[in-house]
Amino acid sequence: MQSDTQPKKKNSTSQIILLISVGILSLVVGLWLSQQMLSNNNDSSIPPNLDATVLPNARTLVDFNLSDKNEEIFSPVQLKGQWSFLFFGFTHCPDVCPTALKVMQSVWKTLPTKMGDAGHPKLYFISVDPDRDKPEILKQYVEFFHPEFNGVTGTLDEIDKLTNQIGILYGYDEKEGSNDQEYTVNHSAQIILIDPKGRMRAVISPPHDTKMISSNFQTIRTFYGD
Repeated sequence: MQSDTQPKKKNSTSQIILLISVGILSLVVGLWLSQQMLSNNNDSSIPPNLDATVLPNARTLVDFNLSDKNEEIFSPVQLKGQWSFLFFGFTHCPDVCPTALKVMQSVWKTLPTKMGDAGHPKLYFISVDPDRDKPEILKQYVEFFHPEFNGVTGTLDEIDKLTNQIGILYGYDEKEGSNDQEYTVNHSAQIILIDPKGRMRAVISPPHDTKMISSNFQTIRTFYGD
């Protein structure tokens, strides 16, 4: 009898620890969102009934220096003048990245604007795997989904300057075997929406849905303007 009950006690303890961990994480996220809501700023209203998390006080992004698929500078300056979507990942990603870009490909088909129109957004796929994702690789990868999509990367120090500001996490798994190119990268799957002033305006969490993203974006864009 004793040997039968011991595993149950261990499972119960593990479940309690898991519940406590989830609770703490939820509390931290809740406090962060509350802080955003309570910050004193003239720009403190948000549109109602959205599935995205909108920051009532948009967060200004400070210096980072990366390069895009054409080896041109990508910094806070390039995020000004239009709405932008940011997604972080890597081209060797087996599922999350291609799925997200496929959804955004569909979103682009539903947009009422075209390239060059006022309010038309940009999408930047930012690789957190600069060793493998060189500009020519990124260019081929993002343009497979849409010719307007841009790929961006840079040194890890510069990538961290951006990810640390907007709460994106990533980390490398241990490399397998003798081939140092055989590894994967764990990363956040949120899509970040940047407003025309180059500020972090909203977070779109997975699972990603074409209609939801398109509808939310157009509501946010109409509410805050181009």
